[in-house]
Amino acid sequence: MQPGRRWSDGLHQAIEAKEGLNVQKESKTFASITFQNYFRLYKKLSGMTGTAQTSSEEFYKVYGLETITIPTHRVAQRIDRDDLIFQTESGKFKAIAKRVKELNKKGQPVLIGTVSIEKNELLSQYLKAEGVKHEVLNAKNHEREGEIIADAGEKGRVTVATNMAGRGVDIKLGGIPYNKEKHEEVKSLGGLFVIGTERHDSRRIDNQLRGRSGRQGDPGETQFFVSLEDSLMRIFASDMVKNMMGKLGIPEDEPIQNKMITRSLESAQTKIEGFNFDSRKHVLQYDDVLNFQRKIVYERRRKILFGTNEEVDDYLKEIIEDVYGPQTVEQAKEIFGLREGLEKLVENKKEVLGVEEFFAVGRRLILQAIDTLWVEHLEVMDYLRSSVNLRAYGQRDPLVEYKKEGLTMFKEMQWVINERILHFLPNMGQGSFVREQEKLKATHESAKSITEQEGSGTEQNQKPIIKTDEEKVGRNDPCPCGAKKEDGTPIKYKHCHGK
Repeated sequence: MQPGRRWSDGLHQAIEAKEGLNVQKESKTFASITFQNYFRLYKKLSGMTGTAQTSSEEFYKVYGLETITIPTHRVAQRIDRDDLIFQTESGKFKAIAKRVKELNKKGQPVLIGTVSIEKNELLSQYLKAEGVKHEVLNAKNHEREGEIIADAGEKGRVTVATNMAGRGVDIKLGGIPYNKEKHEEVKSLGGLFVIGTERHDSRRIDNQLRGRSGRQGDPGETQFFVSLEDSLMRIFASDMVKNMMGKLGIPEDEPIQNKMITRSLESAQTKIEGFNFDSRKHVLQYDDVLNFQRKIVYERRRKILFGTNEEVDDYLKEIIEDVYGPQTVEQAKEIFGLREGLEKLVENKKEVLGVEEFFAVGRRLILQAIDTLWVEHLEVMDYLRSSVNLRAYGQRDPLVEYKKEGLTMFKEMQWVINERILHFLPNMGQGSFVREQEKLKATHESAKSITEQEGSGTEQNQKPIIKTDEEKVGRNDPCPCGAKKEDGTPIKYKHCHGK
């Protein structure tokens, strides 16, 4: 886990309690966005990769982008052989070790791709047993990744790498630096031979592994060694294949080669890619609901943060307009009184504080209200997202329910933001935010003191809670913020910051 990150839903607190650490508060999410919606923020979106064709449907449906295949600069001479299917994983690794030993004897360079570090190290043991000298590339020696991959095209070189390692590195036949004689010698041996030890869930990963051989018109060969114990074969291989290999008494390190099985494997990969795409699309549909709300809130924040005083003034007028709308006018009168009185109060505050001070304080007030309630809204929407799926049992579409409730919650949040801003207007005074910050700082100090007391578990380590001068003000004394009524008389502390 990266520094500063914490698990959510109480998991981090449970681990802290288990390990005897001080249990800290749960972290709050201040902002969230999916990768898809983040990329959509760009005005222009494009990309280039050698394996985009298998994901063309997703690129079009999510980003509206067409996928175009550009022909290779030189004619590809790579030979992609059919998969070899084995009964067991150990039989497969034995066969790979034997095949690599044969290729190594004639000097042809070999690159072997594994699906994990564990399989990477296991295969290394089989190669050592056959006496094959090789380089192992995984996360444990990533410092030499570029060097190992670049030299993988040398004569007699055997490299065992994870499928993710060294992607994008061009493997030159004969090694680096370029030597024409060595290059031609390796070409005459058949170029780089790439062996895949297992089919990946995604065809793109398999294609990236194949694509390391036969670059720039050079010769090359690729082949996948698959066993019936591989995760993909366990899920999708028919029992007929397993029974047939058992009945025929085929040894575990003897393969069968069948184009129908190879095609069924690729079909299984297509299905898994479809499932994964549907899963990502489902998450995106939920985030689209939040993305609509996010755009409104962020646009409003940007206007308040960077807009002119006139724009802030227009926003305050909009708030009053919304609060005194047809559906909420009676409720607004009960809370704030007549609309004319509120508008007059705004004008009075401008005169008392001065236009610049009024808008400086007003901006911070509005931003504080928006930020606080937006964070709470994100938390509530997250809880709704995790619970709304249960409504499917009541024959209701969870996504529709999420949209309906999310919209209701968003409207409620907007009303509360407006209400909070208007509540604070009468108490606006010069330096009010400075005093609020001092009070907040004192609260943090007190909370820190309490936490230290609870963490120590002894009375002698307890520290006194510091009281500020503001807390010593009498309830009926004038409020230190300097707020006054319309007639100029000071507002009492109990009616202002002493609530």
